[in-house]
Amino acid sequence: MINIRSNPAGLRTSLEDDPRVVEEQITEEYTNHVVPKSARKSRSQVLGSWSGITSAMAFVYYGALAAVLAGVQQAIIGLVLVVICYSLLGSYSVRDAVRWGLNSTLLSRRLFGHKGAAIAPLLVGLSLVYYAVFEGTIVAVALQSYFNVWDIRVWYAIVVVGMLPLMLGGMQTWLSKLNWVSLPIYFFGVTAAVLFAGMQVGWVGDWSAFSAAASSTPAIPGWLTVFVLYMGIFVLFPETQDAARFAKERDLKFHQNVTFGWAFYGVAYLFNGLVGIAIVGFAGSSDEVSESGVVQGIIDTLGLVGLIVIVVSQIRINSANFYFASVNLERFVGHFTKRGISRKAWVVLISLVVFVLMLTNVFSYISVALAWQAVLIVTLVGIMATHSALNPRQAPEFRTHRLKAVGPGFMVWIVSSGVGIVLLQLPAQAPVLSALAPMISLGLAVLLYIAVHLAGGSAVKERRADPVRDSVEDLWNVRVECDSCERSYVAQEMDVPEQGQSVQCLACQESKRDLEDAALPR
Repeated sequence: MINIRSNPAGLRTSLEDDPRVVEEQITEEYTNHVVPKSARKSRSQVLGSWSGITSAMAFVYYGALAAVLAGVQQAIIGLVLVVICYSLLGSYSVRDAVRWGLNSTLLSRRLFGHKGAAIAPLLVGLSLVYYAVFEGTIVAVALQSYFNVWDIRVWYAIVVVGMLPLMLGGMQTWLSKLNWVSLPIYFFGVTAAVLFAGMQVGWVGDWSAFSAAASSTPAIPGWLTVFVLYMGIFVLFPETQDAARFAKERDLKFHQNVTFGWAFYGVAYLFNGLVGIAIVGFAGSSDEVSESGVVQGIIDTLGLVGLIVIVVSQIRINSANFYFASVNLERFVGHFTKRGISRKAWVVLISLVVFVLMLTNVFSYISVALAWQAVLIVTLVGIMATHSALNPRQAPEFRTHRLKAVGPGFMVWIVSSGVGIVLLQLPAQAPVLSALAPMISLGLAVLLYIAVHLAGGSAVKERRADPVRDSVEDLWNVRVECDSCERSYVAQEMDVPEQGQSVQCLACQESKRDLEDAALPR
């Protein structure tokens, strides 16, 4: 039983967590709430939960693809530059999420408005569904390749059904434990694949084929081609905020350098990229590099052990894909409905969508999907990073009643993304501009947002009285009861509508019910 008391402002407050909230949020992961400091996790738990992303077979494939597009030397230069850039942006992404306990959607509200900010979870959720399809397909291809029986669609179904129970975990339950146990299997497994492949061919691979293939790519520097390729994975930055909000403030430097910084990207991009280059180079098929080709190379090298490595790696990455996709899509729907779908229900629904998309042969449209995703995500991240750079000490405003529905940042995103997508469709008419479309969109988004900011554009309404924050001294340790759902959350997220006397939590602020009807008598 929590101790609820009234204060001079009429708020019902407590210094203890509401047990109902704690129980609910173990599965809901504070999707539509501020993460209280009592729910923050140790550095090993956050690192373990996030580390599953390092085992994405997509990163191994990207390394091989980068060498095909630019040649081995230029690919390695590009990979190093990517690691440096991502480490800097990752450090920025961690800071505000850890300090305020906010996910990417809530952090972007001040820029895009409380409705416009729905683009963040939508883009992240859809992107991760696509990656879940990609990684799940990798497992199905590996199983069919090893056992050489049944139609690939049967393996699709086996993979989706078999992995579903493993996808239900979250950062507060067993996601970290799963990744810590499976990490050695992945790391030593792919290392062994490279070593055995080298021994089989005498360490003399078909490296010249990479240069021959690279000569047919657009006329921009090879390292820049690689950099633009990896811009398609900017989706990791909103994901970073979704994971980092569970970290403790005293661990900030560790997470900026290790969990979400140079150590992580060194393994995820540089290590995996070099593995992809080596496996394809030793196989001597760089002119026809493919996702299934990388998988086949690992299985041909290690046999059953290779199959186990692939299955384990995909369980690791898809546990993260399903987790982040579910919390983001739940958040997106919550912007527009009174009653959303629970996170576990989203995992089941995503599994069905993943299976249907698997039947479309995801490999056939991977390049188009990556290009569109790059443009849409980099503009979003660029706007958020620019705002943070212009306002380094500004507290985020995320409470619904104090924000406009759509902010100027949303219009900047529309314009800059639109320009990039148009350029993508003009590879014959403007080959260089088309190849650089994500980078052009990013630059345009930064410049337009700076102009909007200097002109005074904002999604925040004019300042008014703040009954909760003005009357509560410790916004992080005091819980305030919500009049709508009768649950207590940290005072940091509580607010009173412009009209009426009810106090509402963040989730209830977003409800489409009439605010006056929601008010309860004191």
